[in-house]
Amino acid sequence: MTTEDLAAKSVRIEKKLLDEVKQQRKLLTDISDRLTRLEAAQATMSGTVSTIFKRVVHLEPDLHAVIRTLRLDHAALPYPQRLMSQRYRLQSQNEEDGITLALLEEAGATNRHFVEIGSGLSGGNSACLATELGWTGLMVDGDPVRMTQVRRRFPGVTATAAWVTRENINELITDAGLSGEVDFFSLDLDGNDYWVWEAMTACSPRVVVIEYNSAFGGDRAVTIPYDPKFNRRNYRFCYYGASLAALAKLSKKKGYRLVTCEPNGVNAYFLRDDVAPSIPACTPEAAFRLQKRYDVWMKTKQEDVYSYVAHAKLPLVDIA
Repeated sequence: MTTEDLAAKSVRIEKKLLDEVKQQRKLLTDISDRLTRLEAAQATMSGTVSTIFKRVVHLEPDLHAVIRTLRLDHAALPYPQRLMSQRYRLQSQNEEDGITLALLEEAGATNRHFVEIGSGLSGGNSACLATELGWTGLMVDGDPVRMTQVRRRFPGVTATAAWVTRENINELITDAGLSGEVDFFSLDLDGNDYWVWEAMTACSPRVVVIEYNSAFGGDRAVTIPYDPKFNRRNYRFCYYGASLAALAKLSKKKGYRLVTCEPNGVNAYFLRDDVAPSIPACTPEAAFRLQKRYDVWMKTKQEDVYSYVAHAKLPLVDIA
C-alpha cells in the first residue's frame, strides 16, 4: 500500500470517527433535552400533587365527622366522649370547632366575645366564631405582618401585634375593651402558656381552650420556667409549654375544671366551675392524648422529652 493510500485510509477513518462523535453528541444532547423535559414535568406534577393534597387532606376527617353525626347518638355517650364525638373542622386545625360549639351549646353564651392569644394568620380557635357566628373579640400574635392580614380577614375583630407575656396580658385584654366576662378564651403561645394563664385576671372566660405539650405525658405536672423572651425555635420541638396535668392543677386554682381534649393531642378544654354543671370534670389521665409526631419521635429516637431535657440540661418546673 502506497503512502497516498495510507493517507487516504487515515482520512476515511478520521472522518468516520468524527461522524460517530457527532452522532454520540447528538444522542447525548437529545437525552439531556429529554431529561430536562422530564424534570420540568416532574416538578409540575409534584406541584399539582401538592395542590391536590392540600385540597383533599381534610376530606377524610370531614367524612368521619359526617358519619359520627349520622351513626352516633351523642346524647347517649358519657363525657368526655360526648364532646369528642361532635368534633369537626370549619376553620380550626384539629377539629376543635365542633367541640367548641358543643360546649358553647351547653354552656350558653352571654356576650359573644372571645379572646384569642396566639392567633397566627388563621385566627386560631376563634376563627369559626368570628366568620361563621359573627362573634367579636381580640386576636393577638407576635408577627405584625400576620396581624395586618388578620385585620383584613376578620373585619370587626381587634387584631393586635404583640409579644405576649405575664406582664402585658391583662393590659392587652383591657385595652381591647374585653375586661370582665367573655364567652371564650384561647391560648396558644408554644411557650409560656402556663404562666400567662396564671397571670391573666382581666377577663373571666366561660370556656377556655389551651394548647398543652403532650410530649410531657399525661401524669407529670411540669412546665418550662417563665422566660418572657422564650422562643420555641431556639430548642428542639418537644421543649415548650406545659403538661396537661400542670394546666389541670392551675385550672382548679383559677376556678375551672378540665372537661376534654381533642383527640389529636394538641388542645385541652376547661369550663368555669359555675358554667354547665351537667358537664363533669375529667382527669388528665382520662383526657390525655399523645400527638402522633411525638409517638413516632420516641419510637424512632428511643428517647423521650425528659431524657432530652436532662441531656441538654434544660430546666423544668414541677407544679405542686
